[in-house]
Parts: sequence; structure tokens; C-alpha cells
Amino acid sequence: MVCLASMTLWAQTVNYPTERIDGYLVYKYPVEKSIGIYRICKNFNVTEEELVRFNPQLNERGPQVDEVLYIPVAGVPREVTKLEQDSDTFALDSMIPHYRIDLVMPFHNGNEPPSAQEERLIEFYRGVVMALYDVRQDADKHIELFVHNSGSDTSRIAQLMRDSAFYGTDALIGPFHEEQVRLMSDWIKENKIPTILPVSSDLSLMRKNPYLMYFNSTIEQEEKALIDYLLSSDRKINCVFIQDSVIDPDNRRLRDAIVRNNIPRTSIQTSAVLHDSLVYALRPKAENILFFPTDKFRRNKALIGKAEVLKNAHSLVAYGVFSWLKEQINLPLIYTSTFTTEQEPDMTQYDEIWQKYFNIRHAVSYPRYDLLGYDLTRYILGQLWGKTYPGLQSDIYFEPYCEGGAQINGHVEILRSE
Repeated sequence: MVCLASMTLWAQTVNYPTERIDGYLVYKYPVEKSIGIYRICKNFNVTEEELVRFNPQLNERGPQVDEVLYIPVAGVPREVTKLEQDSDTFALDSMIPHYRIDLVMPFHNGNEPPSAQEERLIEFYRGVVMALYDVRQDADKHIELFVHNSGSDTSRIAQLMRDSAFYGTDALIGPFHEEQVRLMSDWIKENKIPTILPVSSDLSLMRKNPYLMYFNSTIEQEEKALIDYLLSSDRKINCVFIQDSVIDPDNRRLRDAIVRNNIPRTSIQTSAVLHDSLVYALRPKAENILFFPTDKFRRNKALIGKAEVLKNAHSLVAYGVFSWLKEQINLPLIYTSTFTTEQEPDMTQYDEIWQKYFNIRHAVSYPRYDLLGYDLTRYILGQLWGKTYPGLQSDIYFEPYCEGGAQINGHVEILRSE
């Protein structure tokens, strides 16, 4: 069951016809002019997931004037029929383990088309749904998914927590914004809720909360992966640091690690590169790996252009981040990534089911955010019932950041794009 969970607020006395639906007593409410979901929930003291459960059309649109909505009567328990009481199936269902997963993510609102980032989040959500679709035939488990729109700041999360919207959850996926993670962290720790953070890299909480699981790698992990790559290379390596007057802290850390490991290196100022002097920092008969002042491609574009001019006469490689893959770079690119598996999986069956289920093609080719949502959901479900799940797109394995600290995805590789 997929529900949209939100707020429980005070109710007013109402006087509308009632009937029973699936054992629940519900009001038959004709929608009045200029009233929305928020006000309906407030007036009837119901949550959004309760309203949407009996009126699934509200997943796609708002209430229409004079439309009759079925609204559960607050405080009235479900009536169990004699047939259910006597049914072996009903008795069996009461013994089936029930798991609740809460997905906390910012959804697109408004009439404008979704941005590229919002498209990726939509893909992620569809991957979560696909994971539940794949485990639906597991007859000895019952899974409920509650989906919360977290917004882009802390106000919505604060409201959800005040209204106990996460009460009864077995695991969380999200939130996606770091300030929201900080707001929820104490509650997560106090209630011992396994929580996967798909994109956050808030180091301030990694030493404090063992129930947080960070999918993104840390700077230390990426640094170690790169040093191992450089030391194991069968090519002659020269690391070329292109530096501004103020050195980025991550750039400095990387340079210091390369110095400690006695890896050949040279350095040059950005102004010298822009004046066509990069050639003097290169070493012949070596693969020169260029380290730029920042991971922001736009700020490096002119420097990359100067390097591209020299690529026919020298062996040049750019060190960057995987988001640079969508840019036009006429140099080989190496980067750290968690989006990889040791063996490329056969995605034919998954893609066929995806297209049949959603009737659309993937919006993003790499990294696929639907596979990220799928992998993280399958992983957290496996954790709940004691099974391992390695991942389709990512070889996921979590390890403690420190004693009593968060879990960090330890799978980091250096990939190369020619």
C-alpha cells in the first residue's frame, strides 16, 4: 500500500451521510468551494494518507467542487466482519510480519515543468516503487510505504515530527537535505530507526548516530581510493596540481596525501595555465593527471580548454567528478564513484517491467536515479528481515565511520572515461 502521510489536526463537528467501506465508517462529503486537502484534513481530523486512501484520485489532483469524497470518521475503529473472523486467510494475515517504510523527499509542486533535479527525484521515487513491486510476491511479508513531501527547508519536517507522522515506522529513506537530517537525527537515534540518506554528506552527524546510513562516500574514502589507484597503476604517473592563490581544502588534502605517498607531482598557477604555460608542468613519457582548483566545471572550463590543445603532444587525463561526464571534455576523465558494480548486470528484465509499469522511458541514463531508489529500498528491506542485498547499480556495503557512529557505504571506485 502506498500512502501519502501528513498531519493530524483538530476536527469540527460534522453532519454528513455515512456508510461502511471495507469495514471503515466514512463520511460522504460534497466538496465545497475554495477548500483544499489541508482544510479538509483539518476539519475532519484525518491525515492526508487516510484521505487519499479512500480517494486515490487525490494523488493526481486536488478536490473538485461538488465532488463526493469518502472521509473516515476519526476515532472509529474498523469493523471486522464475521466472515473475516472465521476466515483462515484473515487469521493468517494477522500473523504475517508487517513492515512500514517511510520515504521522506521533496516533491515537485506548482504548474511549472519539473527541473532536472526534480526529474531525478521523480526517477528515484519510481525506483522505490519498482523495489516494492519486485518483492510484492513474497507471501510471508506485508510492506506499507508512506511517502512524505519534505519540502526544501526544515518547516515541513518540523510539522511532520510535531504531528507524529513517522510513528510506527520501521525504517526511513531520506531526508534529502542536510539541515533536515540534523533536525531529525536525535529522534532517529532515540527511536533506533534505520535511516538511509541517499545524497547527504553531513559529516557533523557521522560520529553521533549509529542509525544513519550514508550512501555517499566521505572525502577520506575517496582520497584512499584515488591513492590506491595511483599506487597500483602500471603507467608512469605525474600529478599536476593547477592552483589558485587560495587552495581549496579538499584539493590541499589530496595534494598532501600524494606527497606523503611519494607520488610524482608538479604544480602550476591558474594564471600561468591561462597564459599557455601548462606545458612546463608536464612530464614527458608520463600520464599527466590534471587536478583542478574546484569540482565546479564552469570555473574550470577555460583551464580544460588550454589542456585540450596539448592532448595530441602529451598524455593528459582530467581528474574530476562524475557530473562532468555530461560536459564536452576532449580528455580522458577519471573520478570517484559509488555508482558501479563489479560486473555489469543484465537489466533487460528490470527495464521491461519498468516500461510496462510506468509506460515511459528513463529520463536519466547515468547515473540512474531509479536504480539508486531501487537499490536503497531493496537494501533496507533486506536489513529488516536479515537478508543481504548487493545492489544492481551499486555494490552496497555499509561500515561504521567510528565506534558509535554512522554507517558509511564503503564501496568507492575510481572509474575512467575515455
